[in-house]
Amino acid sequence: MNNYFYKPSLLLILFLFILNSCSDSGEEADPCVNSPELKIDSIIASVESKSTGEITISTSVGTAPYMYSIDGINFQNDNIFSALSANDYTVVIKDANGCTDTEMVTVAEVPEVFYANQIRPIIDAKCQISPCHGSNSSIPSWATYDDVKANADLIKARTSGKSMPPTSPLPDNEIKLIADWVDQGAPNN
Repeated sequence: MNNYFYKPSLLLILFLFILNSCSDSGEEADPCVNSPELKIDSIIASVESKSTGEITISTSVGTAPYMYSIDGINFQNDNIFSALSANDYTVVIKDANGCTDTEMVTVAEVPEVFYANQIRPIIDAKCQISPCHGSNSSIPSWATYDDVKANADLIKARTSGKSMPPTSPLPDNEIKLIADWVDQGAPNN
């Protein structure tokens, strides 16, 4: 009887060894082990009733060249999508191996805000004065559009957080104007 038990056990061990050897040697490397990781660089809101929104995306991972999409179907070489209306977009990055990463992005809609007659007067009356950002101050001047544009995100954050101007916070309507202007890309309009 021992012969009957011995032979099947030996055959089973031999079969498992062969099966294990074959499966290890036939595996291919996963081409998506180093998949792209989608990074949203910027989102510019769309001005109401216009298609002025913009999404810029990038990655530093994956295998170049990359393709980009905002609908998961149509891909392009350019990582900037412009002339967008306010909407939700399925943003996709695809690398040379066909590996993808996806994220939902919302382009908001904001009312059109004008730098010349809405933002500049706030800056001049409440910020571009001594001892804040006036010419006699050690803090950088915001005398020109370029100065203000370069600091637009900071201005939005500080006014929204009510820490600027330091003398007293701006009224809510002026805080919203600044936020909407920054969200639409801080245009020189």
